[in-house]
Amino acid sequence: MAGKAIQGPHITSRACADPGQGGLVQSAAFAHPTSYSPLHRPWLPVPGPIVLKLARHTFFNLLGLGAPLLFALVSIPVLVRVLGPERFGLLTLIWAVTSYFGLFDLGLGRALTQQLAITLDRKEDGQVGPLSATALALMAALGLVGGALMMALAPWGVDLIKQLPDRQEAINATLVMGLAMPFIVLTAGLRGMLEACHAFEVLNYIRLPMGLWTFVGPWLVVLWRGPDLFTITVALAAGRVLACAVHGWLAWRALPQLRGRLRLQRAWLRPLLVSGGWLTLSNLVSPFMGYVDRFVIGASVSAAAVAFYATPQEIVTKLWIIPGALTAVLFPAFAAQVAKQDGSAWGLFDRAVATLFVVLLPITAALALFAHELLGWWIGPEFARQSGPILQVFALGILINCLAHVPLTWLHGAGHFRAPALLHCAELPLFVLALWLLSARWGLMGAALAWLLRMLLDSAALFALVWRERGGAAGAAAKHGMLVPAALALLAFAGLGLGSAAWRAAWLLMVLAAAATMAASLYRASRPSH
Repeated sequence: MAGKAIQGPHITSRACADPGQGGLVQSAAFAHPTSYSPLHRPWLPVPGPIVLKLARHTFFNLLGLGAPLLFALVSIPVLVRVLGPERFGLLTLIWAVTSYFGLFDLGLGRALTQQLAITLDRKEDGQVGPLSATALALMAALGLVGGALMMALAPWGVDLIKQLPDRQEAINATLVMGLAMPFIVLTAGLRGMLEACHAFEVLNYIRLPMGLWTFVGPWLVVLWRGPDLFTITVALAAGRVLACAVHGWLAWRALPQLRGRLRLQRAWLRPLLVSGGWLTLSNLVSPFMGYVDRFVIGASVSAAAVAFYATPQEIVTKLWIIPGALTAVLFPAFAAQVAKQDGSAWGLFDRAVATLFVVLLPITAALALFAHELLGWWIGPEFARQSGPILQVFALGILINCLAHVPLTWLHGAGHFRAPALLHCAELPLFVLALWLLSARWGLMGAALAWLLRMLLDSAALFALVWRERGGAAGAAAKHGMLVPAALALLAFAGLGLGSAAWRAAWLLMVLAAAATMAASLYRASRPSH
């Protein structure tokens, strides 16, 4: 395992200003003192004030990330119907490529959040400006490179897709997103600055309309101009540019330490690039594995087949907003707590895993048990026949993968960037091989099974890395604590064998009861003893 990320120079600092209210935002969620120490059974629940603050910030994140999905329920069927399977499949590919190249910051966004969280927690103000300016300058340059690369590869990438409705339209749409790429990369850094000082409320003032525009923009375009993929892409790109500007304004207000101190400083290059260098591997390899299955299907079957595969995948991966909302809050907390060797970080870790499981198990079980009914009601019976079994596989995989967000966040917060990056590099050839073999034999279902196998391998490895870090009694207790949730998850998904909808509904009620029991137990365990 790699050691902690190298720290840059430090001086002294103030707290972050709240850009929305003019007050102060604590530079960490754990500002309250705690009785825990590295020697005091750190796997026990953390004190109440910390949990309440984390819960409040997580709620704001869930609101900003989740509200747009309500509009997606209305807009996606319209987009599928008006654009047709081919153009909608292309739109999902453009979203995928944009997300992939949007990670062209070489991990600097995540590295900036980690370093800035530590700097603010130590109240070392003089380096906030140099750190931020150096990171943002690097990210702007990398965004330009990523955009230019995306534009240069547009004709080649489009030619890989079979049965295109309009080749030039697809190329032009890709060129537009390439122009927006520097703004997309810069937004990641500016958002990381706001997360480092826990300005989650104001951050979601942007996230909510930005997320809505992802679906509202294409929906308005198809109502106005019909199936025009180029205009849809222009609308999406314009939204990203505006979001970047607003992020910059809020970061300027949230961090008064930036005023008069925005200058490049060579001393910050090494800590940023050491952390970001390993994150680059994850940021290139992991998203590639997340989207390569769509391109394999598009190249071997058709663009329409991508829609049957990508739509259930988009449904389940939207559940990432739940661990994403939580881990965005946990990341700066883990970074600062581990840096000062605060053992209560393990309490945050255990509580996060347990909470995610309790929340996600009923949701994923419902998606799996009623996959055909949900897709049939939402889009149509023929679509449900093709995509229903795929959704069931994805539902199980996303439950496993969402839990793995916590160990990955802890490793990154602790400065252990190398191990997850090397893990993803090792997974890549295995996943591509499994994807090729299984999709060749079983088509869309084979690709879904390859995706599920990757989720299992990745999650097991990440938890194993964290358990190794904990060691001793804490590591052993954590391993044994996973047995009951694993058994309950297997029992929940065993209900797929029930043919009757009534029996499946009864089975889901049993799962809900079990999850409620676990939630009550978790709540009792978190209450302070008197």
